[in-house]
Amino acid sequence: MAVRRSLLVLLLLVAGLPFVVFVRAHQRDTSAVAEQLKTLQLYEVRRGTVTRSVSAIGVLEPQRTTQLSFTTGGRVSEVLVQRDDYVLAGDLLVRLDNTLQRIAYDQASLNVERAELALQDLLTVDEKAVKLAQAALDSAWGAYISVSGAVSEKDIAAAQLAYDQALQNVELAKQERYPQYQMYLVKVSEAETNAEIARLQLENLRNSTRPQSFAAYNRVLQAQAELDRVKAGAPQVQIDAATIAVEQAELQLARAATAYDRTFLRAPFDGVIAAVNVERGALVAPAVAVIELVDLYPLSLKVQVDEVDIALVREGLPVRVELDALPNVLLPARVKRVAPVGVNTGGIVSYEVQIELLENDPRARVGMTAEATIVVSEVTNVVTVPNLYLRIDRDTQQAFVRVLRDDNTLEEVPVIIGLQGQENTQVLFGLSEGSLIAIELGQRRTNNLFGG
Repeated sequence: MAVRRSLLVLLLLVAGLPFVVFVRAHQRDTSAVAEQLKTLQLYEVRRGTVTRSVSAIGVLEPQRTTQLSFTTGGRVSEVLVQRDDYVLAGDLLVRLDNTLQRIAYDQASLNVERAELALQDLLTVDEKAVKLAQAALDSAWGAYISVSGAVSEKDIAAAQLAYDQALQNVELAKQERYPQYQMYLVKVSEAETNAEIARLQLENLRNSTRPQSFAAYNRVLQAQAELDRVKAGAPQVQIDAATIAVEQAELQLARAATAYDRTFLRAPFDGVIAAVNVERGALVAPAVAVIELVDLYPLSLKVQVDEVDIALVREGLPVRVELDALPNVLLPARVKRVAPVGVNTGGIVSYEVQIELLENDPRARVGMTAEATIVVSEVTNVVTVPNLYLRIDRDTQQAFVRVLRDDNTLEEVPVIIGLQGQENTQVLFGLSEGSLIAIELGQRRTNNLFGG
């Protein structure tokens, strides 16, 4: 019985030995896999956004700053603003004493009104004078019709005397001095016209066989001429002279208005008063800055972009600005200007890029340090992997990732990549959403995109 029992035990040991060896081997494999997984950093592939950008540092600056000054000197009468006041374009900031300028302006304005009234009088027909001239003409015609006798020698002598007097009046008009040349022409012209009328009257009387009727008729002619003159209004030469007088008065008014306006200092644009360098009662000289005005909105910053990246930057590109004073707050902006000429600093060539904020955040202030991320290109809702998980062969430029399979084994898989960003890269083919990819803990892959 003892021998039989010993044989049975030996048989069981021989039969169970392979199972024990298998279990122990499986335990060793499982332990090895567990130990391997502890050395890996895993990432589940998902969809996201890939952005290619250029980053640079700058300082927030105002849109523009200007030093305001007077174009004329004088004594300050009013200072209407103080530092940090917000003003609108056209607001009055400082006023000089302008008593003399105001008096000159009022006088010039009055002179314009007088000149315009004088011109208007010349251009307006005097209806009352027209009626009187018409009545005189009607009376002359009545006298002419009632006269039937001949003209006497006394009428001829009177006509001769009138003609001689008219000639003397012409000479006197030519010798008289007038304040304006246009007035001289008017007076001489009137005297010569009267002389010609007197001559015609005298000649008609001498040739008429009925002198009295002829004299009456001449009075008709005179009355008709007077009526025509009244209806025609002032001579053109007088109108021209009055027009010139109006223009000269308006020119003087414009000069007086300019001198008066120069005593006021107004804001040329909306902004904040950064400095007030004058006080009431002080004397100021032309072109000396008295107010500093800053246009805060929109704020901007200037950054230097390396020559390697400047080809990617162009006007209008979107920019994300983050302030050191406001972490995790992104301010939307855009590229406003790219300098065409670079600057060489210590052998490094860079180009100035001006960036303009698109929104006014009251927390953003002039002088704050800002990091600008210029978005060169961007794709959304695509399969992405962190750059740390990519390996690119230097020779073939083929990209690879290490995929963790269901049996916990790692397989290096080739993939086709698209847009490469600073943090992650778009995968076009070779990798699906939800896959697990891995790298060894502590492995440095900072140069993955350059091969290795």
